[in-house]
Amino acid sequence: MLKTALCLTSIIFLAGCATRDQLYYDASKAISKDATVASSACFASVAEIAKGGDNAAKTAAITLAEKCKVEPAKVHPPKRNWFGW
Repeated sequence: MLKTALCLTSIIFLAGCATRDQLYYDASKAISKDATVASSACFASVAEIAKGGDNAAKTAAITLAEKCKVEPAKVHPPKRNWFGW
């Protein structure tokens, strides 16, 4: 009976750690994807501004292109316990 309880407890504990790590990786991937899509849309809109328009619009598009470079939000990794899990 005690072996069964210990086995079930350890399985639940290990599953909880795996789930936490998976959530971290999924969140990091989603944030990276969203940042890439936003950056691509920003550069596409700047390119459209630069295509049509006079020299003032092209100069403004160049300065706007600098604002498209944004660092994505950081997701901190899950904290580990003293076992390293």
